[in-house]
Amino acid sequence: MGVLSCVKYLMFIFNVLVFAGGTCLSGVGVWVAVDPAGFQDIVASKAVLSAGAYLLLAAGIALSLLGFLGCCGALRRSRPLLLAFFILVSLVFLTQLVGAVLFLVHWKQTTLILQIRPELFLSELRRSYCGDEDAEVFSTAWNTLMITFSCCGVLGPEDFGNGSRFQELHPGTPWPQACCTRDGLLPVGELRGWEQCRERSPGYIHEQGCFSTVGRSLQKYTSVPGACGLAVLGIEIFAMFFAFCLYYNFD
Repeated sequence: MGVLSCVKYLMFIFNVLVFAGGTCLSGVGVWVAVDPAGFQDIVASKAVLSAGAYLLLAAGIALSLLGFLGCCGALRRSRPLLLAFFILVSLVFLTQLVGAVLFLVHWKQTTLILQIRPELFLSELRRSYCGDEDAEVFSTAWNTLMITFSCCGVLGPEDFGNGSRFQELHPGTPWPQACCTRDGLLPVGELRGWEQCRERSPGYIHEQGCFSTVGRSLQKYTSVPGACGLAVLGIEIFAMFFAFCLYYNFD
């Protein structure tokens, strides 16, 4: 009975973590869907981001319900609930396993499909960006991005010339002040020198485009999804084992 009680409480703790994780995931999905920072207005593929947000929300709700079901089954010593939990976790596990196998088999094709071209962002920037002082969501979001990541445009300062919307509104300005370097903590630091930035003096303007800058930041975390996926699969195996043990030992 001591071992059985230990298994029961381990399963309860695991499902509390699953419930908490699902709730957090749902919160992230809602936050991305609501998009308070206006990030979706920066990119051309808004539909992809919206689909991803609702996918996160659905996955979070499913995990929360699964964790709640497991907790109830363990505490109430209910064999029907444990059987339902075991079946649902098994289905989730098999789905994830099949998806992982298909992803590995079609790695090259998937990489080509998911590849993002800078031209998509560049066309949106040249068509819709209005300037530093503009209150429109697209411009504000781009200003925040350029200041935060210390970058300029998509590929570089030249993105704001050659007939862009910004050039039409500010014919005497080569690029926005968001492209200039700042003193102090970002993004509230003051400009180091606007005239030197206009003249493209070294140290006063960010020459690097945001596409490569943000890409380098994201590359540092490319292994995180895979590691999280393996961790989830491992936890699900333990969950099925705990549910199996409790199911055949409860009356």
